Amino acid sequence: MEENPGNLIRGLRQKLGMTQEEFAHEIAVTVSTVNRWENAHAEPSKLAWKAIQNLAHKRGVTDDVLRGSGMAVEN
Repeated sequence: MEENPGNLIRGLRQKLGMTQEEFAHEIAVTVSTVNRWENAHAEPSKLAWKAIQNLAHKRGVTDDVLRGSGMAVEN
């Protein structure tokens, strides 16, 4: 079963041990934006996905975690 973007974002955030507020601050979005993503009320833009990918790389999360989600953004 393919995970939806909200579940992947929540899983990544939890794997990084971050609150929604910390995650939002790191990728320069509001807490309510992260909340909407995680609850499937909205999806990140390509720019937001890039910021999420950069944060994951910065924190040592491999692309394997991001693949199949649209999160593995081409450089």
